[in-house]
Amino acid sequence: MSDSLDNRWNGTPKHKESAAADRIETGNQVNSAVNSWDTADVDRYEQSIALKIPGYAHMHDLMEKLLTASIAHNNSINILITGAGGGKEVSLLGTRHPDWQLTGMDTSPRMLTLAEKRAEEAGITNKVKLLPVTMEQLPVDLMYDGATSMLMLHFIHGLEAKKTFLRHLAKRLKPGSPLIIAAVNANPASPAYAVMMQAWKDYMLQAGVLAEEWEWFAASLGQQSDPVSSETLEQLLAECGFSQITRYFGALWVEAYYAIRD
Repeated sequence: MSDSLDNRWNGTPKHKESAAADRIETGNQVNSAVNSWDTADVDRYEQSIALKIPGYAHMHDLMEKLLTASIAHNNSINILITGAGGGKEVSLLGTRHPDWQLTGMDTSPRMLTLAEKRAEEAGITNKVKLLPVTMEQLPVDLMYDGATSMLMLHFIHGLEAKKTFLRHLAKRLKPGSPLIIAAVNANPASPAYAVMMQAWKDYMLQAGVLAEEWEWFAASLGQQSDPVSSETLEQLLAECGFSQITRYFGALWVEAYYAIRD
């Protein structure tokens, strides 16, 4: 998310933190998604999120492989990383592609400090720009050759707000540029929902996640987050200017897609 937007996955229950804080602006609509990264234990985020999502590292590794395979030229490559706080995509893409320029955006300044720290540790600060802005606030003077939105979209509440985000994202991509997007695509109405959630619980507990962290995470789905079905996500991408929409990763309710800007 990205490692962004969700301290809900950082394993800090609300009763331990004052988590009723910030709001995320999307266009003219203010969403009720809680942006409480600034109260989270950001330093343990990367360890925590990797325990919660099966195949987390593989999903990001394939993200890089798909971007690489999609970008044919090598001249002045600019990549947009939405939800860059945490620095996973920044460090991964920056170290594997020394010639790429990376712009990371996130609504949490505190999480961006973690991304900055990871960029410094990787020795890539000279090619990374980190901005504490929303998609609508992102400067429009640069068109990007590719973009990522990892584990972020489900924290934007409402279909119209999701469309606004995706449309603004599309406007900032050159035609033919790739988008790699991952999200929780849970469908509570699915007959398999309870089984999938039980399997996810078993996975997390076996990985070392505390039981109270799981209970808090499970309760947050549909409350602090707004997942949509796989079919709805594909439809949103198509409506907002993307084609060649292809699912490349799936683990329980987490899915990742490859798409091309029309």
